[in-house]
Amino acid sequence: MSQVCEVSKDIIKMTLPTPFLVGPVNSYLIKGNALTLVDVGPKTPEALAALKLYLKEQRLQLKDIEVVILTHHHPDHIGLLEEFIPHAKVYAHRKVKPWLNSDTNFLQKTRGFLNGLYRKHGVSEAIISEIERNNKKLLSYSAKGTVDKVLEEGDKLSFLDGWSVIETPGHAQSHISLYREDGLLISGDHLIKHISSNAIIEAPYEDGEERPRTLLQYRQSMEKCMHIDIAYSGHGEAVTDPKTLIKTRLAEQDKKAKQFKSMMGSDPISCFELCKKKYAHIIEKQAALTFSETLGHLDLLEERKEVERVEGDGVLKYRVI
Repeated sequence: MSQVCEVSKDIIKMTLPTPFLVGPVNSYLIKGNALTLVDVGPKTPEALAALKLYLKEQRLQLKDIEVVILTHHHPDHIGLLEEFIPHAKVYAHRKVKPWLNSDTNFLQKTRGFLNGLYRKHGVSEAIISEIERNNKKLLSYSAKGTVDKVLEEGDKLSFLDGWSVIETPGHAQSHISLYREDGLLISGDHLIKHISSNAIIEAPYEDGEERPRTLLQYRQSMEKCMHIDIAYSGHGEAVTDPKTLIKTRLAEQDKKAKQFKSMMGSDPISCFELCKKKYAHIIEKQAALTFSETLGHLDLLEERKEVERVEGDGVLKYRVI
């Protein structure tokens, strides 16, 4: 059965299989002044075959795509990019560049920073090794390439009438969403109807920068999108009432922050200890995501001056104020 859905007369949603827990990913074909594809799916034979089939239903081939826009750098969104080089121009946020370039220095610094961060927050060496194995596997579904045109907040897309860029960091530092002046948003993983996007912890991209507080960023990015009328997501169905969904997501985060705080007890506790308390049933399978979730909510509690950091024995801990 076809997984092609006509969003409007000029936007086609194509749903591609992925090997990831998140399930299928959506790619959007926009028929503008340039034939544009937003996100391309993971680097797998199954995703490529599906994409070719869906384009064929539109009487198109891979070579007909003139522009590829990447909402962010995660492999399920960029993996098939090499299939469109060199005939298509690639548009993305500047922070997609080092991932596509496979910048060795950047990747080594990122790995070193995150491993140091995990150790500082009490993560065991066994879990760190497992995270590294999973990250290496994840990158095997990604792509190599270049960004021909960097997109930033407010940029107009000359080849797509009425479209502009909204920077929406949080789920990824490289995340952008595409806004059409009639209130439609192609939101990537920024807004998803059936699941809450994880605000994944990342290393800083520039020397001297602090670690981004990704959950705080994500909340700000959601609040920027309160005016949206409908959002077409990277996964699942369209969000037909974005304002209500955003309010729900913010309330869920507030509730979860209270849950984390109530689990902390009276003695200082590390992020990893708290993570194990909250996610004991899934921490070994989803260590990086559960750690990101825990640290993000500690950032939120710290921002609200409800907890404070305490240094001791080389491990950073938190205590309720």
